[in-house]
Amino acid sequence: MKLYYAPASSYCQRVLIALYEKEANFTPILVNLFDPETRKKYTQINCFAKIPTLISEKENILFEANIIIEYLDQKFQNTPRLIPVDQEQALEARMLERIIDVYINGGREMLFADTQRPEQERGKKEVVKAKRLLETAIALLDEKLANRTWLAGEEFTIADCAAAPTLAYLRIVYNYKHLPNLTSYVRRLESRPSVAQVQSEGRDQMMQMLAGLQYPLQLVS
Repeated sequence: MKLYYAPASSYCQRVLIALYEKEANFTPILVNLFDPETRKKYTQINCFAKIPTLISEKENILFEANIIIEYLDQKFQNTPRLIPVDQEQALEARMLERIIDVYINGGREMLFADTQRPEQERGKKEVVKAKRLLETAIALLDEKLANRTWLAGEEFTIADCAAAPTLAYLRIVYNYKHLPNLTSYVRRLESRPSVAQVQSEGRDQMMQMLAGLQYPLQLVS
């Protein structure tokens, strides 16, 4: 298998966490989409010029982080499942992954983009809406985690693969320390070997990206 990725990308990190959880053998291929020539060549593999992309051993090309994780779960069935076998638990894990992606990651991106605007142009109604939805979503996660080790129960799932990079990057623009269950959960995530490895690999690239911002940022929590 080949994985085309960038170490700081939250979507690539989701897939990397899954790969490390599965202890899968793969060839990592770095992609710099900011380089025009690299981007042009990469579109021959992924016409959308998005990362990550996984090429299977049968040369099938897979886009979208959640689809790649589902493929890994099907391929490596003798390893701990990232999508539960129980149908109700599987639906909840997928639902939580979607909530994280749409409302938390989407809100994070909106808040981050807002910090890169001149101060007088910040806080428009679409940003306020995105923040409200984000806060609703993290409150839901905090409630779910009251009696759970991981988001969908006692087993690590696709929802946790999504949550690890999203919640780590959320701290750049939003402080959620007022949510104790979520805060404790993030500490558990960061101590999990697969997550720790991925975050370590992506840290340098992320610091370089933050250093190049028009309006520099620091972690808010």
